[in-house]
Amino acid sequence: MTPHTHQVEIADEAYKVLQEYGLVYISAQERTGKTLASILLAEKSTRTKVLVITKKKALDGWEDTLAKYKGDGDTTFTVTNYHGIHTRYQTPKGKTAYRLNFKPSDYDLIILDESHSYLSAYPKVGVMWKSVKKLCSGLPIIYLSATPNAQGYQLLFNQFRLSDWSPFRAYKDFYRWFDVFGIPDKVRTSYGLQETYKKSKAEVWDKVKHLFITYTRADLGFKYEPEDEIHMVELSEVSKKQYNDCIADEVFITKEFESPLDSSMKLRTTLHMIEGGCAKVDDDYYILDQADKVRAIFDDFGDTSSMVIMYQYKAEGEKLASFFKKARILQSTSYAEGVDLSMYETLIVYSMDFSSARHAQRRARQANMHRENPIIVHFYLVKGGISEQVYRTVALNKLNFIDSMFERITL
Repeated sequence: MTPHTHQVEIADEAYKVLQEYGLVYISAQERTGKTLASILLAEKSTRTKVLVITKKKALDGWEDTLAKYKGDGDTTFTVTNYHGIHTRYQTPKGKTAYRLNFKPSDYDLIILDESHSYLSAYPKVGVMWKSVKKLCSGLPIIYLSATPNAQGYQLLFNQFRLSDWSPFRAYKDFYRWFDVFGIPDKVRTSYGLQETYKKSKAEVWDKVKHLFITYTRADLGFKYEPEDEIHMVELSEVSKKQYNDCIADEVFITKEFESPLDSSMKLRTTLHMIEGGCAKVDDDYYILDQADKVRAIFDDFGDTSSMVIMYQYKAEGEKLASFFKKARILQSTSYAEGVDLSMYETLIVYSMDFSSARHAQRRARQANMHRENPIIVHFYLVKGGISEQVYRTVALNKLNFIDSMFERITL
């Protein structure tokens, strides 16, 4: 594998930042070759023992790139996933604890791939973040993500806090950082007024922009950008009644089960699943008889091996697999990042999740410098339904689809 010129240039630019600041964030757009660029950067830095932490679905991609590139022979790469960095166990006193599966002393450089996915939570951090922090202590870090802060600069604080050289190291925790850079925005809940911590000042960028290497696909000469094509589906009368009854009664009832929808999230999720022809009650998934979206896709495209269909819920995958024997069926969240689908002619999004970052990542899976055909991403929505609301929010307004975005509109 021979690196593209732009990958060498990215590595050269990032090297200067890494040398000066102890960390660098490569936030080039999806499918621009960040993996190989970071490998080149690691070699250039003369660090010889590199630990790469990535998503489970991206492990094969990393191993394939490392095998094809071969490398300089002096730098060794250990690749693991975020869930594999520690092991859960019970202490003699019966408490849950976590043991690192890797020794920080065995490495001299850390690469955090898709770091926004697991390491940007706020205001508090989780167990995974704490384990990564232990691994990163005293080591330079290369961050990789096409969407480092899709919902706001507040997503950067805990990512950078993993580094001993964080630009925000003067702030002990997120709350103290938010006092300076946050924009207060309280919402009323059952517990009273609660701070959301979801807005931050634009001046944050001035504090961190020197750490970022940013490129778009257009900058690098990609011939085609993803374009969306919307397909509106008319639900059957059975589906419409189920959908509308859920809104009116806040309970989902069929001959087999009855499920109270006692929160806005349950209602949103249930309406979304009804559109896809399935349901979830407690921990069990159910496949409903109607297949409105499935039949619409089958009528438009048939069933071919050049097609990928992405779904959101487990039962949707089972329903799709019962109709399509040749098309590749993928879970949309698991395969939103780090997966190359450029060899497929057609990408269909059966149902979206509620994240604007994953939407941006997912629709770029077919992008490739060598692609000779236009990239059309097909979205199957229900007019006036929750899927249209989700698309409008995450694709057009580039916001997460949360309770405040949800409109209780009957069909």
